[in-house]
Amino acid sequence: MRAINLIPPEQRRGAGGVAGRTGGVVYVLVATLLVIVALGVVYVSAVHQAATRKTTLAQVTAQAGAVSSQAAALQPYVAFASVSKQRIQGVAALAEQRFDWPDAMAQLALSLPSGVHLLSLAAANGGGATGAAGPTQTSSGPAVAVDAPSLSLTGCAPSQDVVAMTLSRLRQLRGVTGASVSVYQKAGGCPAVNFNMTLSYNGTYAIPAGVLKAGAHSTVGG
Repeated sequence: MRAINLIPPEQRRGAGGVAGRTGGVVYVLVATLLVIVALGVVYVSAVHQAATRKTTLAQVTAQAGAVSSQAAALQPYVAFASVSKQRIQGVAALAEQRFDWPDAMAQLALSLPSGVHLLSLAAANGGGATGAAGPTQTSSGPAVAVDAPSLSLTGCAPSQDVVAMTLSRLRQLRGVTGASVSVYQKAGGCPAVNFNMTLSYNGTYAIPAGVLKAGAHSTVGG
């Protein structure tokens, strides 16, 4: 006798019915859907980032334009400040070049020894005059600076010793940095000793604290 299996075919062990066949397809569809969702999230995120960066770029561009406009508007003030600074520097330079000639000449007059009188006097604010040479010539001190204020004087003295005293006194005047002298006998209308002398100053001559007495000489170095 032949045995008969009463279990429905779809419920038998190892049977690959409709449920078995459709289960794999569902898994594939679910995996595909997950991939699509992930790609969608990535795309949306990329689009959002691009939009954010575009907005930021637009804001930065607008700010740069505003700064450029402000800089252009302030440019006249910058130019005015530069011109003002240059003028202030020019005024300061002129003020530094001022020299107290009246007081320097007063000190010169008070420092001359007795018996010495001047025949001529010249002042220069930049570069001094040089004295004429004679038969007997002596010099003392450094050469007169071209850019330094200077006094060039011609005088008459009783003797060469008095000329040497005069030179020594004038070299001690306030602000004097150098002196030179040329001496020769009985010339230029002088019956004794004639001399040409040049004094150079440091350009920052200050007013003395007090006035020297008649016949005295300054003991303050340059």
